[in-house]
Amino acid sequence: MAPEDKNINDIKVRKPNAFLYYLIAFIVKVIAKLVFGIKYKKQGIKGLKGPFLVLGNHASVTDIAFTVGALLPHRLNIITSKDLFTWKAFKPFITRLGCIPKSQFAVDIMSLKTMKAAVEQGRNVAVYPEGKTSLDGKGLHYLSPSIGKLVKYLGVPVVLSYTLGSYLTKPRYFKGFRRGKVLMQESILFTAEEVKTLPVNELYDRIVNAIKFNDNIYQQENNIRFRTKKPAEGLEFILYRCPKCGLDYLMRSTDRRLICDYCGNSVEYNEYGKLIPDAQSKAFDRIDQWYDYQRKCVDEEIRKPDFFISKPVNAYIEENRDYKLVGEGELYIDKENIGYKGNKDGQPFALSTPLKTLHTVTTKNQEGIDLTYPDGAYRFLFKDQKGATKYGIIVEQMYRMIHNLDKK
Repeated sequence: MAPEDKNINDIKVRKPNAFLYYLIAFIVKVIAKLVFGIKYKKQGIKGLKGPFLVLGNHASVTDIAFTVGALLPHRLNIITSKDLFTWKAFKPFITRLGCIPKSQFAVDIMSLKTMKAAVEQGRNVAVYPEGKTSLDGKGLHYLSPSIGKLVKYLGVPVVLSYTLGSYLTKPRYFKGFRRGKVLMQESILFTAEEVKTLPVNELYDRIVNAIKFNDNIYQQENNIRFRTKKPAEGLEFILYRCPKCGLDYLMRSTDRRLICDYCGNSVEYNEYGKLIPDAQSKAFDRIDQWYDYQRKCVDEEIRKPDFFISKPVNAYIEENRDYKLVGEGELYIDKENIGYKGNKDGQPFALSTPLKTLHTVTTKNQEGIDLTYPDGAYRFLFKDQKGATKYGIIVEQMYRMIHNLDKK
């Protein structure tokens, strides 16, 4: 019997190991306050009893740890990407913590059944509807309506775990952490009665509005310093297009600057989140505005009749909670699909995903893209170590174009 064929009553969901969970949660909570300057607001969940579903905005990997600390003494079965189960730092205890694996941006019947089994067994489940951490410090461009259906399906009260400043503590492009000021608020988003009576579309609309955030605005409006000696390091991973000469992937970063190697455009990025161009250079006021500029450029590019992009990649497949090199070829995007053409285990091989079904993709800091197929999760790393963020934006804008989202 395939795992997805299991009956919900036959699925036993592991409750997080009490000793390990509370030990980690206590340590995380202390670090969050002393190192990251976090402030919790929990009045909205006073007297909370399980089982319940937690929904949170997903700015960075620290969100999960902050939520665990905020919701003590409740233990959470956290829905995580299957990729997280391959991380060496988490492998020894991620199962003991009761984490539930899910394929990113793909229908995962087994994960859904496990979530349902969890709440029926009195467990509290935590889900991040965006399915990926933020690249530019604000919410994902589109949220799948399936989250409203999930809330209705699980049928339990919903807690909103909302953070501001989490992205600035651990930006996607940055190695390490920064200390600043993080705000975290826990509240009841839906009561059990509201989950039962509200239509799915209303549940969805309220979730979309509830998890909106922009950490760049939060930082600048409150003039908050996030301490680091290297605020700009790695920034070229997400800000790949020069706003002066308009060329892609010729940006490089120093500790505090983003510089175009073609035209010399030079921009300082400081600890207060401000982008300051040198004389004769160009920049945007915030990271998300620069990122939106790239989105507009991609939008113009994909609307050309002959649009096509392809780059050489090495192909890997997830196997036994690790990624194994299986071949090389080209990762392409045309008007209808994102796909791979090349070889696998020495044999010709190809696969593709229709863009109309894919509202976003997982981008890796190693300059790669993850895609999930029936035979497993694939990772495609660009040989020239350039392209992940642009490919991700192309997929998102293609989805918007195909479904006319900008006109709705």
